Amino acid sequence: MAGLDAATLSWSAQPLALPPALQGRVQAQAVTMAGPPSDALPREPMREAVYQSICQALAPQLGCTARQLAVQRRAGQAPQLLCNGQAFTGCQLSISYADAMAVWACTQEGSVGIDVQGLPGDAQTDIDAAGWPAVAALYLDPDAAAALAGLQGMDWQRGFAQQWARLEAQLKCAGMPLTEVHHRQPGWNAGMVVTDLTTDSGALALAWRTSA
Repeated sequence: MAGLDAATLSWSAQPLALPPALQGRVQAQAVTMAGPPSDALPREPMREAVYQSICQALAPQLGCTARQLAVQRRAGQAPQLLCNGQAFTGCQLSISYADAMAVWACTQEGSVGIDVQGLPGDAQTDIDAAGWPAVAALYLDPDAAAALAGLQGMDWQRGFAQQWARLEAQLKCAGMPLTEVHHRQPGWNAGMVVTDLTTDSGALALAWRTSA
């Protein structure tokens, strides 16, 4: 569990522009961390910055202060929002990290998943030799895999990153782990609103589904 100490990194948060179908139902932000220019950003301070962003954004809506809120990590499950140490069950969170950026989404109406993905390589990467098309065939739904057909080079990488972000967002929304496509039941993502969002740090997708 983490509270409100993100002093080890400077960070900024910006709301993500959501389509009309999600406005008023989902809240989402991008959190950008500033770190050493040559060293990898440590994950724990990044988490602290994201948790602080969540608490600050949600406190006014929940009628409490940011210091009364905290975010609890749960292995294999979505993070849990706490208020005064007790689970706030009416709020579902989803968080994703990519390099110096993180994104989070929250809903009090149904379920939500969000995911940000960097590219799988660079302009010099041999995608076939690296095995990425095989990964796409194993994990992406047929329509998503078909969207990559005919793409080459960086266009393929950008397309793959976007389709992978969409897949991960939907899996999080459904509360499912990543599995090969043939292990997922038909209709597992029925009723989801899936949207691609704009970011400078990679492919970003959000999935939302109303309560049954």
